[in-house]
Amino acid sequence: MVNLLFRKALKHPLVSALQPALLISLLALSATSHARTIEGFEFPEILPQSTDHPELQLNGASVRTLYYLVDTYVGLLYVESPSADASQLIEQESYKRIVYHILVNRVSGRRIATAMYDALQLNISSDEAEQMDERLDMLVKMFDGKLERGDAGYVDYVPGVGSRVVINDEVKGVLPGKDLYDALLKIWIGEYPVSHRFKNEILGLTDQQHANIAAD
Repeated sequence: MVNLLFRKALKHPLVSALQPALLISLLALSATSHARTIEGFEFPEILPQSTDHPELQLNGASVRTLYYLVDTYVGLLYVESPSADASQLIEQESYKRIVYHILVNRVSGRRIATAMYDALQLNISSDEAEQMDERLDMLVKMFDGKLERGDAGYVDYVPGVGSRVVINDEVKGVLPGKDLYDALLKIWIGEYPVSHRFKNEILGLTDQQHANIAAD
């Protein structure tokens, strides 16, 4: 009886006229519920499959603060198979995306890249750094130019190809080798990350979860 009344109600001219608007509202609500809001920006929990990459899920996100004062960018890590295990994420031979979403009003892209370069040195050996030296120089140059609040750069790991660098939807180039991408990931989730809070949030861990893992 209830279902019959419901179907009749849907056929009412006024309700029928409202259905498209209602559908749009529901779709918008659904999209919002699958996004994470950080510093006033919304970031999708899922990147749908495209011609460039498979479906990717947000593993974690955090705000990078430089000099303990300036919120410089939101860092996001998208992967095919989310994990709270840093080693597993680094070792995965699958598509990944590291995103840098700028929060400051204006910053040199090279400054961001140079900070990456300096942090990277803490997580790799001198021999590894020497093997990557030329590619690291190229990476810094790819980040050349000014970046403003709302701009975004990302580095994708394309299995079997290497690291593809994209700034504001412009492909800057591809750097071969998985070792370089592993080193970039270690800046965030390696033994010596940019900060332990940042690492925990990229891994999707709460402070309590991290404490439990450390105690095991």
